[in-house]
Amino acid sequence: MKYEVIKISIAQLYYFLLLVLLFILASCSPNQIRYQQQQVSRDYTYIEFTENIRPLTIIDEVGGEQMNFYKVLAFQGDQFDVKVVPLDGVPVSSISGVGFRTKEIPGKNLPHWIIEVEALESIFTIDLSAHPYSRYQLYIEKL
Repeated sequence: MKYEVIKISIAQLYYFLLLVLLFILASCSPNQIRYQQQQVSRDYTYIEFTENIRPLTIIDEVGGEQMNFYKVLAFQGDQFDVKVVPLDGVPVSSISGVGFRTKEIPGKNLPHWIIEVEALESIFTIDLSAHPYSRYQLYIEKL
């Protein structure tokens, strides 16, 4: 049996490794995020958990006139655990929308809610702002 040696240049090897790395990073990105829209001082992120129920963790920053809105699509009977962990500064957060009930979990300067959806369908919004600046970690888990 005769074997042939395949010759690969260094450039081809780098391109192959880059392609593999991009594939791995794309598969690790949170696919609960369906759409993002950035405006001058408002960022909107649309989230849904119908295909992937893994917890979603987002690290971001907000400050001044900037506000971040995370809109979560939910259906009757769904429950979510939502936490905002301050990393730098103090973010101001609230939850708005209709068709759900919120239960605030007491903690040390840590906004933490359990969301229970009562309506057939609902979109609840997590609003974040800060003055002058805050860096935070948003954690959303479908229970």
